[in-house]
Amino acid sequence: MGLCINPDKYKETVSSKWGGTADIQVQGYTVEVVDEFCYLGSYISQNGNCEKDLKVRIGKASDIFGKMKKVWRNKHINLQTKLRLYETLILSTLLYGAEVWPLTVTLSNKLEAAHHRWLRSILGITYRDKVTNEEVREKDAMAWSCHENG
Repeated sequence: MGLCINPDKYKETVSSKWGGTADIQVQGYTVEVVDEFCYLGSYISQNGNCEKDLKVRIGKASDIFGKMKKVWRNKHINLQTKLRLYETLILSTLLYGAEVWPLTVTLSNKLEAAHHRWLRSILGITYRDKVTNEEVREKDAMAWSCHENG
């Protein structure tokens, strides 16, 4: 079939639950054993935690959010449109592959912090305004209910 394995690109990781590792040989080369590697845009680690993957996802979503700064600040674009763009572009980037993350309280808090930081920016709320995260969520919900009713 013409399939060739490049031994330089081939990596192996072994779950810490299984213990030990057997040396795998590919075309006479011993495959490198690594603690984590990137596969299809997601990081797979030996211990199964998703901290690096989450960090990368927050970074990618943050990058997209920053590139859209003119949209978020534009007074001629209504809030519902901004929130729809946020959901479509930012949240989908952030949560790509999230269904397989073993989510801990710490990681959940990091996701929530990023979400609230971006919502505050879209809603024009600064930390000097002393608005709680609960109030941010309420304003977000009100904007969505106005969109559904209008």
